[in-house]
Amino acid sequence: MATGKAFCGTARKALLVTSVLLACPRMVSADVGDRGARAVNLDFERGGEGWWLPPAYSVAKGFGMNGTSALVYKNADPKLPYAFPSQKIRLEPGQTYRFSAWIRTEGLGPANVHGATLGIEWSDVNGRHLGGSYTGGLKGTTDWTRIEGVTTAIPEKAASFRFIPYCSPGCVGKAYFDDLEVAPYEKPIVEHLLSSAYRNTADSGRIEFRVGLAVPKKHSPEELNAEFSYETSDGSRKTVLAQGLSRDESRFSLAAEELKLGRSVVAFRLRAPDGSVLGAAKLSFNHVAKMPSRRVWIDEYRRTIVDGKPFFPLGMYTGSASRRAEYVKGPFNCIMPYQAPDAVGMDFYWTNGVMVIYSVKDVYAGAKHTPKSVTSEDAADSYVQAKVDAFKNHPGLLAWYVNDELVGDGWYGMLTRRREFLERADPDHPTWAVIYQLQFLREMTPTFDVIGTDPYPVPDKPLSMVTDWTRKTDHAYFGLRPMWQVPQAFDWGGYRTEHPGSPQNRMPTVDEMRSMSWQCIASGANGLVYYSFSAIQKESHGLPFAKAWADICKVGEEVRRYFPVLLSVEPAPTVTGASSAWGVRTWRKDGTTWLLVVNAQDKADVAELTFSDDFSDVAAEFGHAAEKTDVRTVKISLAPNEPALYRIR
Repeated sequence: MATGKAFCGTARKALLVTSVLLACPRMVSADVGDRGARAVNLDFERGGEGWWLPPAYSVAKGFGMNGTSALVYKNADPKLPYAFPSQKIRLEPGQTYRFSAWIRTEGLGPANVHGATLGIEWSDVNGRHLGGSYTGGLKGTTDWTRIEGVTTAIPEKAASFRFIPYCSPGCVGKAYFDDLEVAPYEKPIVEHLLSSAYRNTADSGRIEFRVGLAVPKKHSPEELNAEFSYETSDGSRKTVLAQGLSRDESRFSLAAEELKLGRSVVAFRLRAPDGSVLGAAKLSFNHVAKMPSRRVWIDEYRRTIVDGKPFFPLGMYTGSASRRAEYVKGPFNCIMPYQAPDAVGMDFYWTNGVMVIYSVKDVYAGAKHTPKSVTSEDAADSYVQAKVDAFKNHPGLLAWYVNDELVGDGWYGMLTRRREFLERADPDHPTWAVIYQLQFLREMTPTFDVIGTDPYPVPDKPLSMVTDWTRKTDHAYFGLRPMWQVPQAFDWGGYRTEHPGSPQNRMPTVDEMRSMSWQCIASGANGLVYYSFSAIQKESHGLPFAKAWADICKVGEEVRRYFPVLLSVEPAPTVTGASSAWGVRTWRKDGTTWLLVVNAQDKADVAELTFSDDFSDVAAEFGHAAEKTDVRTVKISLAPNEPALYRIR
């Protein structure tokens, strides 16, 4: 992905989409008829039967894989009216589907189009569009590559569906589609086991264990048995029932001192009523006599710790690692360059108070932009090892960026291997991954130390998308993993071929960026890395860089002002009474309670919030004033998408 996150951003366009790009070499069946899925002629061996084909598309023999038939796109006119092939198919509401195609391209461009891709869309009984799921795209000249996606659960209101292999608007060149597939997708009943300890290592304290579950409807959780087993301090193995079990998760906790000293296996099994095992998961836990000394790590509160002090990552993505005086004079304490800096660049940022998140996100055999020397996973290890050797001891290194939106079966093994490799090669720095494919969050569990998701709602979606995504990210990992979220600080003009200068591609306003930032924090984020410094440099929508930079700096300065609050771990009171449309989070710092609220909806609203402790007064740091109604309750009125922060005594 030459432009990093922006490449996948173009796939989303005006729709929230789910996608995955795979290159796994396995053949698939052409037609399916399972669980309500009905599609025909997916290998095009019967010509255009079952398909509606617009201009620029045809079915031709000899152009498919192994000389078979294929759907062919051929176009030399970038202004060709946009239309795409489609086939009406039948899907089952409530079911999730995996869909795929093999695609090859010849000179398909230009650079800012999404390319040859695949989607499934659904509408209600009146033909009104309800949504869809789409894959990543191919462009340029590529060999046969398998593109694969997974839908969200099909809505109950969906009544009609269409399968669409297509090239995005403005594409010129050639593309070939063959051996399409759509079939039900079933998550494993038992997903990954994870612990609350950073890198599953602890010397003392209570350790929380969680397992993600997808219990099928035919089973009631009450009739199942969930078992955890572990090696005790005396060396025996003990099996206990879970302390909680639902369709979505199982949980268990114990004191680290109860575990065997050294490495041991903590295991989970889910049993059916007849005693058969429905699924299992395990992890290797390291109970140590004394915690190792680390330069950068994550503590039990999910805070980043740098040289023994809590640190709130506040930064931006950028394309080039070139040294920019504007950036280091801003409010940001870190930066994520796609073009990883050399030693001179690392020194420049560090001496100016900015830490670097070092990108190795493309160094996977078979990845689109991997270095030419990386032809195998061993070669990838050698490449990354050289970077580790060069920079692991640099005081300006904050973390390793290991994944930029790679998901799916073809990548999990390599991503997990990379995380394990870096944990061994550089135990002093965490790994950070960012994806937007929310349905794959649980499956990503073993591939990172810190997670991020990147909701970009402006201008097509409500700003509440930020709260929704951050909550779903937090829920996927049971509140146990740190989140460095990626708020939007760019306009779409540089990435969309359709109407690049249109207001629909505008830059978020200061108020929108403020709201998105505080929405992330209110929903549990432990850091913010905006996308992106290089994007606002493009001035693609006509907004001068100086203005855009001043706007994002204003937002960053406000967040930075409250670092002491955001990093405090003094026990804080709980708050109840807010609707799900409000983000709410509390802290206590030096005896003062701080309340952050965000009305994450496009209308004004009023909330009456009740504290678990009495208080004497409430004062607004920013946002509308709050009204105290009794010794534990405040009434707050907020404008659409407004954040507010209060001091409570």
